[in-house]
Amino acid sequence: MTDPVAPVPHSDPARWRTRATALAIDLLPGVVVMASMGMLALSLPGDSAWRWAATAVAALAFLATAVNRILLPAITGWSLGRALTGIEVARVPTGAAAEPGPGVGPRRLLVREVAHLLDTIPVPLGWLWPLRDKRGRTFADMVARTQVRPVTRERPADIRRWTMAVFIGSAALSLLGAAGAYGLVYQRDHHTDQARSQITRQGPKIVADMLSYDPETLQDDFDRAQSLVTDKYREQLLPQQDAIRKSKPVPNFYRVTDAAVLDAAPHRATMLLFLQGQRGVAGDERLISATVRVAFAQQSGAWRVDDLTVVSKPLPAEGDR
Repeated sequence: MTDPVAPVPHSDPARWRTRATALAIDLLPGVVVMASMGMLALSLPGDSAWRWAATAVAALAFLATAVNRILLPAITGWSLGRALTGIEVARVPTGAAAEPGPGVGPRRLLVREVAHLLDTIPVPLGWLWPLRDKRGRTFADMVARTQVRPVTRERPADIRRWTMAVFIGSAALSLLGAAGAYGLVYQRDHHTDQARSQITRQGPKIVADMLSYDPETLQDDFDRAQSLVTDKYREQLLPQQDAIRKSKPVPNFYRVTDAAVLDAAPHRATMLLFLQGQRGVAGDERLISATVRVAFAQQSGAWRVDDLTVVSKPLPAEGDR
């Protein structure tokens, strides 16, 4: 089935509202997809595979829009919006005041699309100019020597169905972009903020409990320390505890006097901590201090020490050196 169009004189220009509707149908689906995918791509890290995927979808939307506006009219005589509204772009012979000639080629259509910048720059004059021009031309029509007119031939079959399919597809891709922004950007940022907040509260106590011990409760303190670290760091912690156990251990207590989160991710964080404390038995205690960089990892919903690097070694008070 085809959609008949009532015969009209070729010289009559298409109505401004009809042209605006056709332009919106041609551009809106692609612009919406490019905007949603473009914003998603800009929100993701540069090395993210999802960023490249979003960029590829936006590029395909741009290419599809260009093909619809420039290539399809040269091949079939229609773009999606013009087919639905029953208008076409025709060539006006140079120096001729007669009726417009047949359809135009892709080169002239490309020039016409680029020249639409002349319509856009003097907003709203360029787009409103067809309301005053006898031939209903925009600045782009004057540059490309074209005119938009109603058509007398039959439009493509099922054009309404195709238009609806394009708009539904555009909406689906836009929603996919919004879902991606929520899942890949907002959720990650939200979990990162949660991780930073949690490690700010819990990190200092975890490190102080892991490094503190008393000979009278040495095994319980070592067991507690082991429960506060990941399997990876436990391999480093156990030899250290064995060395302490074989020596003559003395009470060793730390407290965190200052700390700062250096970086955070949904399940990892790094913290710089300044420790002060005391070592030795009552009456023979020494003040000690140290600065450490600690990497934390979240396992089973709990934060654990995954690595510890001593930035400055424990120092006794000046009088005890």
